Amino acid sequence: MPAHRKNDRFWLRFKAVILRILMRTGMVLHGYPFPRPPCPTFTRNIRPSTSHSSSLSSYKNIALHFYTPKTYKKGSSKRWPVVVNFHGGGFTIGRPTDDARWARMAVETANAVVVSVGYRLAPEFPFPAAVDDGVDALLYLEQHAAELSLDITRISMTGFSAGGNLAISVTLRLYQRTAASATQPEVLTPYTDEESDADTAFNLNQADTNQILLNTAEQQQSGACTPSQDRTNPATNLRILSIFSWYPVLDFALPRHARRTRSKNPDKGLPPFLTELFDESYVPHRPDRHSPFASPIRAEPQLLRDALPADVWLYVCEWDMLLEEGQEFAKLLEGIGKNVRSMMVEQQKHAWDKSPNPFRDQGMVDVLYLAAVEEMRGVFERAEWESGGGRDGSRL
Repeated sequence: MPAHRKNDRFWLRFKAVILRILMRTGMVLHGYPFPRPPCPTFTRNIRPSTSHSSSLSSYKNIALHFYTPKTYKKGSSKRWPVVVNFHGGGFTIGRPTDDARWARMAVETANAVVVSVGYRLAPEFPFPAAVDDGVDALLYLEQHAAELSLDITRISMTGFSAGGNLAISVTLRLYQRTAASATQPEVLTPYTDEESDADTAFNLNQADTNQILLNTAEQQQSGACTPSQDRTNPATNLRILSIFSWYPVLDFALPRHARRTRSKNPDKGLPPFLTELFDESYVPHRPDRHSPFASPIRAEPQLLRDALPADVWLYVCEWDMLLEEGQEFAKLLEGIGKNVRSMMVEQQKHAWDKSPNPFRDQGMVDVLYLAAVEEMRGVFERAEWESGGGRDGSRL
């Protein structure tokens, strides 16, 4: 790699570390309004299945933070529905405990176990590390479902900002990684500092799974690969019933300056130095920004139809530069037959619910959170009755 690119990556890492410290301070202030956000009940650390580009040992594991109901017991015959959550922060900053208030709502109202995923962060671990970490987390939960008393046939994917992207892209990747693995090679080589900086760095000889995903979608359309009619992946027992995505980034191929021109209130948007850091850290190679794993709005309709659950909730903010792509994605999903509920939070900017202001109106945020998890509970309960769990008492 040329020296100037190494220097660029060094400065990205330096700025990311500074921002992580600042965000931790902000989240301390965010936790002050009563009631205080809960701490995880317990944590599991798992090793990622894909390679990494950092020598920092603290980044080698994927941390899974579990928030559980009061009556939860490991190894119990009772099986709890699962909420798999991804935090925000531009794939570069943030921690899995940032959404603890949301986790409490889901635990108490949806009567579920929440697993908040501490995926590896860019620029140390750029795309597609975070996506594959999410899939690894799901497969771990499947493998340890009995031990953890989890009902892996009732899963909801949730996330905020970058995490809202992951709630969708991880679902796509899980489908491709399991259902399509029988017909396509399963290898994923993330970008590292040691890779070539040439324009040909997007090398299909490295078994790039972005192209595999596109090839799979084309095969499905041509009839070479028959999609599942019930949207249940035949290669796994995991069943994702719903997605709740809050102000997600959905299109990395669209330049930030174009997004700003579409914003209703550009002064309320994230500053350019921050968005540039996020984008260059997570997707340094421009061709990767067109990948369905990075930009779900660019995915083939057939893939979205087959991989995503029937029920999708999208929450966007009126003063967010991501507003229009969120609305466009909602229309896209509606056009392929998904049950989409899209809500715009009026006169609010990106990540308004994560404000560090200790005197903010937390009650307004809680009202929206509560409405969302009540919908989630309804999805879980319908699935339970359809499977017979509500009649024979085998599950909650």
